[in-house]
Parts: sequence; structure tokens; C-alpha cells
Amino acid sequence: MPVQHADSRLLAELLSATAARLPDKEALIFHDQRVTWGDFNRHVDQLAKAFLHLGIQRGDRIGVISSTRPEYLYAYLAAARIGAVLVGFSILYTSSELVRLARLTRPVALVVLGTFAEKDIATLLKPVFDSLSFVRHLIVIDDPLPAGALRFGDLIDADLPDQNVALTARQAELDENDPVLIVFTSGSTGVPKGAVLTHKNIIDNIAVQVRQFGTREDERSILHLPMNHVAGATETTIPALMTGATLVLMDHFHPRDTLETIQRERITLLGQVPTMFIMEFNLPDFTQFDLSSLRTVVVAGAATPPPVMAKLMTLNENVTVITGYGMTEVAGFVTYTEPKDDAESIARTVGKVAPEFELCIVDDQHRHLPIGEMGEVAIRGSCVMKDYFEDPTETAAAIDGDGWFYTGDQGRLDARGYLTLVDRKKEMYITGGYNVYPREIEEHLSQHPEIALAAVLGAKDAVMGEIGVAYVVPRPGATLSADEIKSNCQEALAEYKIPRRIEIRERLPLTALGKVDKMKLRSELADPEAKQ
Repeated sequence: MPVQHADSRLLAELLSATAARLPDKEALIFHDQRVTWGDFNRHVDQLAKAFLHLGIQRGDRIGVISSTRPEYLYAYLAAARIGAVLVGFSILYTSSELVRLARLTRPVALVVLGTFAEKDIATLLKPVFDSLSFVRHLIVIDDPLPAGALRFGDLIDADLPDQNVALTARQAELDENDPVLIVFTSGSTGVPKGAVLTHKNIIDNIAVQVRQFGTREDERSILHLPMNHVAGATETTIPALMTGATLVLMDHFHPRDTLETIQRERITLLGQVPTMFIMEFNLPDFTQFDLSSLRTVVVAGAATPPPVMAKLMTLNENVTVITGYGMTEVAGFVTYTEPKDDAESIARTVGKVAPEFELCIVDDQHRHLPIGEMGEVAIRGSCVMKDYFEDPTETAAAIDGDGWFYTGDQGRLDARGYLTLVDRKKEMYITGGYNVYPREIEEHLSQHPEIALAAVLGAKDAVMGEIGVAYVVPRPGATLSADEIKSNCQEALAEYKIPRRIEIRERLPLTALGKVDKMKLRSELADPEAKQ
């Protein structure tokens, strides 16, 4: 049975409890590093004392700009241990993006990876950090070390017994409702906002996930998703803290590397977005990899094409495929399919809300709608974020006085309580007076045997108001024409839903999480010169 540490109400307490119970068990594997739970906890304790020595206060923000690696987890849990709030910045952000989001959250310390993808990140960004007066400490992982920066490894290795009393005192002050993590929303519909998650938000959500996935102490899970998303920071990391499972870290996603890691490390739990699975399935030697160790496969984050779902369900004779629905603002999943569900239910729905939380469908006046009617998805429960960081206007627009969080997603419930998502409310476009939901068209296109990936957007049109533009990536070796795709759409979609423009591409831009980056496609629509 999963161990959930019901008495641990702070993230760092989860780590301490697991380290006490399983001190010599592998916690983290990264390249040739193998870190036990006992060592993990000691590293976090040392770093927490170093943070205190630097004068970091309860509620201060600590920013991290790094790929997924052990140091990221040490910083995350050390911040939690002293009551600071971790803010994750993508290692792929431009300087202007970093400045904008840093000014929003004002971290007093920045932990930065020295080199990534052969780029000297820390040195390149040093002038940026120097321009931010609120950043008092620049802490660099590995080399090179810019002038004035602190080395991360030195802080881990520092012997600061004088901080023991201070650390004990700080931990005694902490509360489960304290903020511990700020995750920026995707910004697909506007300027990113910082969702503030508390210890309670995360622990209450992930305790449910552990039960629904059946996560066990002997689980071996890949952590290859960005840590500046809930996918990495809560949904993958926290179950390991709760159960003592082993995390195998990868600092980037690559389909072949992932399959090799599954085979070599005997991975039992694999969570990915559909695009990642598609990229793996498209490898010419995919069938040569030994995936027999997999027990649980989780696919979420976007609609899964039925052929992909069928292949997932036959990866090996023992695999269970689960999908669900959640988002940044609720710390992870809130709905889940059941292990016994058929392929159709898993491909077409995102399951039923967990009993610990509430979910309903509402109209534009936030009135509850009956079964079968489409409207906006609303969620209530202890998983709902504290607020958007220092943004009371956006917070009030998203969370009402009764605690309902309005997601902006459109969906409907069936008689079983299973949720079918239609689209993002703000991604809907209107053509000739008709509402069109891109997700419906994307799901149809994804069923075409020669289409690997599809994305649909609304573009301004002088006559129709807006028209649909479909971006399509063919499967390897396939030949497709725009006329053929339109003809295929005519067989299943109303005339007004058929995209007026079809663009066939070798690839589409992807976010760090592996989803199609619709922001970049929108930029391209607005400015054709922006095409990359």
C-alpha cells in the first residue's frame, strides 16, 4: 500500500519522513549520480542552513533557472524547509522573459545552471541579474562561476552548525497554508500569471494522485518534464517524496534517450503528453526497446489520438493506462480515469473528479448546468491555489467567494460523471456567426492514419470574421495534400468547422512540456515574418 505520511503537512516533512524510513534506498538517479533518501535529506538540510545564513526570510522568493537535475530538487525542498517560495523559470526563457517574470515575483536569490546545451548561461545572464536590484545572491550550479556569484556545491558542503537552532526555529513557524511554489501559467491567452501554491494545495492534491495511480515504494519513475511546471514540480516529484519511489532524472526530453532509460532503469511509471509518445512511436526501431517493466502509463495535457491510445494500451501485457485533467492552479490532476476503463473512455474523456474535490459545469453567469450540457469547467477544493501572486484583480476573476475556480476550459459531464473537454474557452473562434472549438477539429485530424500531429487556430478574416487554420505534420513517409485533408474533414465535420487554410509542416513548435506551442503559431499568424 502507498505510504502517504498523513501527519506530514509540509513538503520538507515528507522528505524527512521518507529519509528516516528509507535512508539507504535510491531516491534520485541522474547520469552516474545515485543519491539515497538519506543523502537527499542531508543535502537539503545543509542548503537550508546556507539559505538562512544568507538572510533569506520566510516568504522570500528563490528563483531557479535550470534544467531538471538533482540540484533543482535540493533548492526546491531547501526553500520549502525555511518557508521560502520557489519560483521556477524555464532554462529556455529569453533575457526579456526572465526580466519580466523576475520583476513580477522579485526573488532575493537566483539559482542558475552554469552551462546548458553548450551555452554559458550564468555568464550570459549575469548583466541581467545585475540589473535586478532585488536579487541579492546569485548561486551557480557547476561552472563557469561569474565574479561575485556563489557556487551551489559550496553551499551544500558548508558546515554551518550555528544555523541548527535557527533552522529548527524557522520550521516551527511554518504552516501548511504558507505558499511554497509559484508556477507561471502558460500564457497561451495572455501575459503569464504566477499561481501561488501552498503546502496544503500540493500535498492534498498529490495524496489523491498517489492513491489513484497506485504509486508504490518500489516505483521507478522518469522525471524528464520541466520543473517549472506542475508536471515536474508536483505531479512527478511529490509522489516520490510521499512513497519513497525512485526518480530517474533526465535534463531534457529525447524520444530515444527516454526509451533507453526505461529499458536500462526498469522504469515502472511513465507520464508524458501525447506528443512525446508520438515521437517515441515514430522511431523506426521503437519495437526493439524492452518496455516490459512499465506498470502504469499516464497520458495527459492534450487530446490523445485514438491510434496512439490503442498503442499505449498494448505496450506490454500488464500495463495500465490512465488519463486525467488538471492544471497549474489546482496543483495537478483533479479527475482520473479508472484502470478498468476501456480505450474509448480513456481517449475521449478525462475521467471523473476525485471524491476529495468538486467539479461542475457552469454557464456564462456561473450557474450550474445539467448533465450533458456544455459550459465552463469549475473546480473547488483544498487543491485550489492561494491566489495569483500580487494580482487581486485576476484572482477575483478566477476564484469566487464560494471557492469555485473557473478554469476557462469548456466541457460536459456524462451520466457517469466523466468529463469530456471541448476546448479552452478563449481558444474558441467564431466564423460566420458559428462557434468553433479547435480541439474538436484536432481530434478528428489526429485520427487520420497519415497525420502525426495537428493544431488548429482561428485567424482574422475580413469576410467571415475568423477562419480556421490547420497546421499538420504528416507521419514519416506519408504524403498528404491540403485538398485531401479538407476532403477528409468534410466526411465528419460541419462545413463551418472545416479549416479554410491547411499548412503542412515537417514539424511544429513545441513548448518545454512537449505540447504544440500555439503562442508561437499565433505570433506567426499575426506576423508571417515570425515564422521559424
